[in-house]
Amino acid sequence: MKTNKKYLLLSLVTVLTVTGASLGALSFAQTATPITCSVNATSVNVNQAAILTATGGDGSYYWSGPNLNVTNSGGSQFAVSYPDAGTYPITVSSAGQTVTCDVNVIGAVSTNALSCFPAVQNVLLGQTAAVSATGGSGVYVWSSPDLSIADPNGSGFSANYATTGLQTLTVTSGGLVTTCAINVLSSAVAVPVTPTPSLPNTGGGYGQ
Repeated sequence: MKTNKKYLLLSLVTVLTVTGASLGALSFAQTATPITCSVNATSVNVNQAAILTATGGDGSYYWSGPNLNVTNSGGSQFAVSYPDAGTYPITVSSAGQTVTCDVNVIGAVSTNALSCFPAVQNVLLGQTAAVSATGGSGVYVWSSPDLSIADPNGSGFSANYATTGLQTLTVTSGGLVTTCAINVLSSAVAVPVTPTPSLPNTGGGYGQ
């Protein structure tokens, strides 16, 4: 009987050892891929949108940086703009990893250039985003890969979106093209409400 007990104890230790090795291998296999961050341009002008893209991690991202008081934790892309020239570090975190991208902002564009304002804005899911254009020829046409637009003309444009993430609105005038970026955030994120002018229904131009 004593011999059987020793054998049983030895067997139990062996099983635990093998099980531990298996669990360790499983944990290693589930390690998240390295996170990376990139910017869509080497530099942008003041008040111009810079679009950042993250990959890797666990697919859920948290963005932060100077003058950013809103984050889009679920989006792989995020847009920022700054009113002054300089280099601004934007950090994105995922699965316990953190990486930083630098946004290089240079001087203002010519006063005759086509501009879209605000270059970047944050809105809640379902909240109206409003933008306006200046410069160019004075005749404006709006487009977006995410919208079916019935009335694309006018110096201003309004839209709302049914999904979170980065959205873009492009305006064309006199052969010039520029883009505004909209971070559509979950309703769980508090966003300061910006008063908007009286606008038509979703996807309509105004100020013609």
